[in-house]
Amino acid sequence: MNKNKKIPSTIAEAVNKLLSELSIKDKHRIKNSREEDLWSFHFDLGMAIRNDFALWKKNSKLLENCKELSGNLYLHVDAASERIIKALWERLQEFPPPEIVR
Repeated sequence: MNKNKKIPSTIAEAVNKLLSELSIKDKHRIKNSREEDLWSFHFDLGMAIRNDFALWKKNSKLLENCKELSGNLYLHVDAASERIIKALWERLQEFPPPEIVR
């Protein structure tokens, strides 16, 4: 992912940032995955989300937004990145094939 400095503070901002930075090939790979297989992105995309979006940082606004939307005040950063990946996947389902917006 692009290391540009603006860190998203909401899941919606994170998804928009991912849509603008991921390659078309990666978008297709995510879109064409089954929901139950999204866990397979944990060690590549998930790690990039956790690190690049500062989910590990104390008082992360993005982590707080993930907690709020999940209703879980003790949400771990791994679960937060999974929630963001699922939101990305859901958003990609809205795009008709083969078009994936940059």
